[in-house]
Amino acid sequence: MVLDPQQLRLLQEVARSGSYSAAGRALGFTQPAITYQMKSLEKAVGTALTVRTGRTMQLTPAGAALLSHAQPILAALRAAEKDLASLSATGAGLVRLAAFPSSCATVVPAAMAAMRRALPNVEVRLVQAEPPHARTLVRRGDVDVALCYRFTAGQSSLLEAAGNAGLEQREVLVEEMHLILPMDHPSASHRRITIDQLQDATFVIASTQFEDRLHRAAAAAGFRPKILMMADDYVAMQSLVASGFGVALVPELALRAHRDPRIVARTLVDWPQRHIQVEVWPDMMRVDAVSAMVQHLVRATGQLRKSPRGA
Repeated sequence: MVLDPQQLRLLQEVARSGSYSAAGRALGFTQPAITYQMKSLEKAVGTALTVRTGRTMQLTPAGAALLSHAQPILAALRAAEKDLASLSATGAGLVRLAAFPSSCATVVPAAMAAMRRALPNVEVRLVQAEPPHARTLVRRGDVDVALCYRFTAGQSSLLEAAGNAGLEQREVLVEEMHLILPMDHPSASHRRITIDQLQDATFVIASTQFEDRLHRAAAAAGFRPKILMMADDYVAMQSLVASGFGVALVPELALRAHRDPRIVARTLVDWPQRHIQVEVWPDMMRVDAVSAMVQHLVRATGQLRKSPRGA
C-alpha cells in the first residue's frame, strides 16, 4: 500500500469541511475528481473511509485512524516544503568535504574562505582523511566532495584508478615530491639527487604505501633502504630530519604549510609526481553548493600554482 500525500490532504479537508464539494472548492478539485480520489484512497487501504450522514460526510473508524497518521505526515511535508523554499531563497545549505592533511593546511582553508565570502549561508564541514578513506566517504555518501591524490607511476596508481570507478575526477594540481635533508648532509649541496646517492641514508617515511614505493626504487638501484620510523605528520618528519635522524620525501604542499629552517629541499630524480584531484559523484555537481565548493577548490589550487613557495 502506497499512500498519496495529495489524497491524505483531501481526507483531511473532507474531515474539516464535512463534504466532498466543500473540500473540492478548498483544494481546487472538481466534484468528479474528488470522488475519484477518495475512491482510489479507499481502494488503496481496503476499506471505507467516509460515510454520508444526512447532508455531511463523516469519517469511519478507519478514516479517523488514517487521519490521525495523516496529520503528522502532512505537517512534516509542509515543514520540508518551507525549509526547501527557505534554502532556495537564502542559498543556505551544507557541503561536506574530505581532504588530506597537507591540503588542509594550504588550499582547503583558502577555498573555504572564498566559499564563505561567496555563499555565507552555506556551511562547509571538513573531515581530514587520506585518499583511500576520503574516497570511501564519498562513495558511501558520508561526504559530498573529496580532495585526493595519486602518483604518476607504479602499481598503486592502477589500484587508485580502480577505486575511483564511477566518480567524477578533476585534476587541480600536479606537485613535486621533495627530498629534504639536514643542512650538513653530504648531498645537501646538490640541487638534483639520484636514488643511488642515498644508499647510506636512513629514511623517515610517512606510510606503508610509501615504504613499498621506496623499496621498489631502491631495489632497482641495487640496495635495500634503511628505514628509521614512520611519521604521518610532515612537521614531525621535518624536525626529525633537521635533528639528523635521516632524510625524507615530502610533498610541495607540506613545505608550503610549514618549512623547518634547518633543512634543505632537493629534487629526487625520476621520483613520481603527486596529482591532486577533486572527486565527486557526477549527480552531486547539480547541487549548487557542491558545484561552488569544487570551483573554489579549483581556484585555490590555481592561485597556489601562481604563487612562489616561501624559503
